[in-house]
Amino acid sequence: MVNKMVNKTRKELTERQREILAAIEDFILRNGYAPTIRQLGGLVDIDNPSAVFKHVLSLEKKGYIQRADGEVKLVGFPHLSDTHVRVPVVGIVPAGHPREVFDACDEALDIPEWMVGRRRGNIFCIHVDGKSMIDAYIDDGDRVLVERTNTASSGEMVIALLDDGSVTLKRLKTGKEGVFLIPENPSFEPIPVDNLRIVGRVIGVLRKY
Repeated sequence: MVNKMVNKTRKELTERQREILAAIEDFILRNGYAPTIRQLGGLVDIDNPSAVFKHVLSLEKKGYIQRADGEVKLVGFPHLSDTHVRVPVVGIVPAGHPREVFDACDEALDIPEWMVGRRRGNIFCIHVDGKSMIDAYIDDGDRVLVERTNTASSGEMVIALLDDGSVTLKRLKTGKEGVFLIPENPSFEPIPVDNLRIVGRVIGVLRKY
């Protein structure tokens, strides 16, 4: 019996197909899962879901993606749960009353790449001390992933440096009344801020049960 060899050489893509494939890869790196057809259409400015789906089918036929159980997977793309990035742990941040500076810490963690995406090199991890953010599902002892930045939007959870040199983890709120750092626990009071200095923006929480 003669074994037939399967030609695994992938066919060339059109410019539009390359754009869609890149959009799928970028979305997976940032979110850890593939976009829906409608989400993908929004990323590449195609309003018709049927047209998007035809491009997805073409990518599948050409061997660039696979569809299984309603999920799109990139062929040859590293499995997200098997790919990790080393992230430094820089200290302890209070989720309670503000505390002076960060505690020194010489530690690093291996974080799944999908939690970091293309922000690698700009992420650090902090141990949480306190319960002021408990209603945001951040508890005492949790580890929080933070993106280094000096800007943030109202409503985002941030690590802020206060005028007295202390740091705190709170939700940022800006408006006509001023700038406030809001706890997610009714037992704590909002902190009014005159000169806001952002250290980073929270992007994820790690917890070990």
